[in-house]
Amino acid sequence: MDTTISDHYNWAGFFSISFLAVVFLQSGFDKAFNYTREMGWVRQKFTRSPLHDYVSTMFVILTIFELGSGLLSAVGTFMMLAGMGNVVAHAGAWTACLTMLMLVFGQRMTRDYTGAASLVPYFIVTLLSLYFLGN
Repeated sequence: MDTTISDHYNWAGFFSISFLAVVFLQSGFDKAFNYTREMGWVRQKFTRSPLHDYVSTMFVILTIFELGSGLLSAVGTFMMLAGMGNVVAHAGAWTACLTMLMLVFGQRMTRDYTGAASLVPYFIVTLLSLYFLGN
């Protein structure tokens, strides 16, 4: 029986974790390199939130998680390509799930229901990544 790489390669896991790498690296780097602009926007959103005193701390934590999710996903992508398994990619997907929950929590706390709803497709991809990488 003749088989090809397509028969044995986890393409769904590869493409879903690659997507998460792009999303979270872009978002994390944007927060890190445009800190003042991004922090101003977030502070303004949380003005009427009970969490307004914690915006700086939450912003730093979120940025770390976004960069961590993106880096683990990116490294995991390359490791999968190199045939080194998907353990790092799986860690990236788990971290991305936690990061998505942080983002949704923030949107809901600021009563930005449209913003929270716009995160649902990303969360679905994140959950699918966990599923694809776990099987």
